[in-house]
Amino acid sequence: MKEIQLNSPEFNRVLKNMQLENLHLSHSLQQKALEIVNSGIPVTPALIKEALANGEIQ
Repeated sequence: MKEIQLNSPEFNRVLKNMQLENLHLSHSLQQKALEIVNSGIPVTPALIKEALANGEIQ
């Protein structure tokens, strides 16, 4: 799978969908989300909570 970046069409589509739901991610949360997705680790609710709480993926 190719690495997703802030300016990629896939990420822009996600942001647009969030905007339609009146949701917003700060720039720092966007960066954390990309780190998680690009890490290759399966994304789970627990992983997302850990990354948001600790600021890193383990």
